[in-house]
Amino acid sequence: MQAQQLNLKACVDYALQNHPSVTVYNNEKRISNQRTIELLSPYMPQVNAVYNWDDNFKRQTNVIPAGTFGNPEDIKVQFGLQYNNNAYFQVDQAIFDQTMIYADPGIRNTKQAADLNIQRNNEALVYNTAVAYYRVLTASEQEKLLQQNQKKFEDLIKVLQLQYDKGALKKVDLDRVKVSYNNITSQLTVVRTNHELALNTLKNAMGMQIQSSLNVEDSVNYNADVKMPEAATFNFKNRLDYQLLNTNIALQTVDMKRKKTSFLPNLSGYVRYGGQSFNNDFAQSFNNWFDYGSVGLKLSVPIFSGLRRHSQYMQSKFAVDNAKLNLQITENQMQLEQQNAQTQLFSSFTNLNNNKANLELAKEVFDNTSLQYQQGAASLSDFLNADYSYKEAQSNYITSLLNFLSARLDYEKSQGNLVNYINTL
Repeated sequence: MQAQQLNLKACVDYALQNHPSVTVYNNEKRISNQRTIELLSPYMPQVNAVYNWDDNFKRQTNVIPAGTFGNPEDIKVQFGLQYNNNAYFQVDQAIFDQTMIYADPGIRNTKQAADLNIQRNNEALVYNTAVAYYRVLTASEQEKLLQQNQKKFEDLIKVLQLQYDKGALKKVDLDRVKVSYNNITSQLTVVRTNHELALNTLKNAMGMQIQSSLNVEDSVNYNADVKMPEAATFNFKNRLDYQLLNTNIALQTVDMKRKKTSFLPNLSGYVRYGGQSFNNDFAQSFNNWFDYGSVGLKLSVPIFSGLRRHSQYMQSKFAVDNAKLNLQITENQMQLEQQNAQTQLFSSFTNLNNNKANLELAKEVFDNTSLQYQQGAASLSDFLNADYSYKEAQSNYITSLLNFLSARLDYEKSQGNLVNYINTL
């Protein structure tokens, strides 16, 4: 199967559409919607159908005291019949319950929390995908540099082999150059392996099957990827974690108020309609039904619950206090993250530019020294020293490139602007 060629934006879009966690958080939102219905259900009419069948195999005996109805002795009687059927419908409706006023803000905050969790998961997918993508990109950059080195040494070895064949070059000098060539070949093998591992990590971050083929753009877009962002004012409200904490405080505050109102009376009403049939004969007990109906009100006044309601209220109150304190701690942590990310971004950008310039200079020195060595104007030691400096400059450049790309992601994330930043690439 032909490998897909994707840029960073395409990788992110794929992750947002195909990663399993997207479905997980969408299901969490569906669960939240069902909880909303659950929260509202106590304030809707409650309709129940009840059927009872009783076999009074030993009926209770009651005593009518002597003197009643002119009888000189106590009269022992048993009321009711052996078999009794009772079936009825009952509709209950809450009329006044102070906790009802907190249902609507609780529902709004619950839905908002579900939406924010989806956005936070999307942000995590964007970040993880971008980090993995940049690792693939820097591996590609390193591979291209090593391939250029390998090509230069291949051309040089051909020239030196001719010189050796003519007796103009010592074998030890030819062998030292071949050793450097073999080292480059070994490094290429390692880099290609790292590139494959980075691709697998990217596939996993995107939610793509590891067996799938994937290629990414193999060059850095300096105009888009390597530039400092415009100065922006830091705002806590842009961070999803901060918004989630605020929503959590709102939810816990609503819960605290609901528990506080549990000390107040509540009023409900009911309508009941049903029928009864009874007989001492089992078969006949299902005949001759007598219907009945009733309407009533129920006023419940909580007086003492063994301190249960008070304990629940105090737990909620302390939870709200802790949530507010945690928000303050998070604000300080976010401020620190933003400052550190900004400092790291500036430092890595400066370092990258210096290493990029130094790489170009080291390449120029290496090319000139290589030419001079082939012409006999430079020694083998001069050539190998130039080669070492060039490779070191390449390594520093690759490291600083990855550091900058990662620092840019961390900065945009600390600003709460990561998704917007990726969308502009």
